[in-house]
Amino acid sequence: TPQQNGVAERRNRTIMNMVRCLLSEKELPRSFWPDAARWTAYILNRSVTKAIKDKVPEERWTGMKPKVSYFRVFGSIGHVHIPVQKRIKLDDRSHKCILLGVSEESKAYRLYDPIAKKYIISRDVIFEE
Repeated sequence: TPQQNGVAERRNRTIMNMVRCLLSEKELPRSFWPDAARWTAYILNRSVTKAIKDKVPEERWTGMKPKVSYFRVFGSIGHVHIPVQKRIKLDDRSHKCILLGVSEESKAYRLYDPIAKKYIISRDVIFEE
């Protein structure tokens, strides 16, 4: 029952409060809530907590200090590079997508293409922040 695991329930509440803020701030539809929750948990695992002194959770698990220099604002617009092989002479060199986090499979960003209505994983992104 929730009463037996107050710490986990409180953490879930924190995550869902952050999810609401992320979606509201960028005026994104509620359908993106799983992506916002994944990004929130990713950030919290790389942030300082009162429970762990001098280290972040990720550092406790892996023994290595996490890099956060690649963090970007959730929901921001990113221009994803289109490779030369997939375009012709006068085509755009990039297209706009929405940042939804980072890929779990590779060192790349996870984005959503609203025109094609599909998810994209790419490292070649320039963000409007």
